[in-house]
Amino acid sequence: MYTEVPAPDLLCAGRFDEKPGFTVYREHGARNWMLSLTVTNTADYWAGGQHLATHPGDLVLIAPGAVQHYRASPDAGPWGYWWAHFQPRAAWFSWLRLPEISPGFSLTRLAGDRLAEAVAAFERVHRNAMQSTMDVGEGRLIAPSRELTGMFATELALNAIEQILLLAVVEHEQRKKHLPDPRIQCVLDRIVADPARHVTIEELARSVSLSPSRLSHLFRQEVGNSIVNVVLATRLRKAASLLEFSDHPVGRIAADVGFSSPYYFSRQFRSRFGESPSAYRARVRRHEHA
Repeated sequence: MYTEVPAPDLLCAGRFDEKPGFTVYREHGARNWMLSLTVTNTADYWAGGQHLATHPGDLVLIAPGAVQHYRASPDAGPWGYWWAHFQPRAAWFSWLRLPEISPGFSLTRLAGDRLAEAVAAFERVHRNAMQSTMDVGEGRLIAPSRELTGMFATELALNAIEQILLLAVVEHEQRKKHLPDPRIQCVLDRIVADPARHVTIEELARSVSLSPSRLSHLFRQEVGNSIVNVVLATRLRKAASLLEFSDHPVGRIAADVGFSSPYYFSRQFRSRFGESPSAYRARVRRHEHA
């Protein structure tokens, strides 16, 4: 587990491919801002008690002082990602106020041309940033090719960070125009708030003044999946977090996340994560203490 942070006034960036289970935990965060863009496979982030899985195109922004806790997902291939630590220009602060998932933590999903532009911008940041000399383990820090030096290189790196932030702002502004149906958002909020609660589609439909068939159709249209599958996935993600961060027996965790049968829980968990709950817990903890 790597916890060292760059000096607060240092502008640095890199591109890593980390093995599954690679973990960073910085309890007090950093004294500068951090950007991270997943480009291959997945990573797990924890923000304000929430577990978030990032996929290619997911851009994370973490403010100074916010806990930095993330890892390369144990059940996926090597996590490829770009990162940058920086101090913002004065004109950026309105852009840094992106919608937050928890205090100091925001996530923006980029795709298509915006994703390609963000990757190219990270490459420019890396090429021109003043790199840290700290050891980040096994020589994973990629040295930049120095085309310019001093003030000009730093300004070019900051220009590229500015572009990344603007891409995130534009993405959020456009998403505001395409917000999900408020009734579907209400159902999603109820599922996420208490995934263990046994609730029927009929009850959910009544809560948003829809018929069960209309809710089911609209939910799949907006979310791309069924209510039953979303509830199951939410419970299993919660179970995975409890397996990692608690010592509760598997049977208790199954009950805590809403499964009445430990056998059915184990079967569903294996189907999703490729191994039993006990094996998952053992492997994740081996990686954390490696």
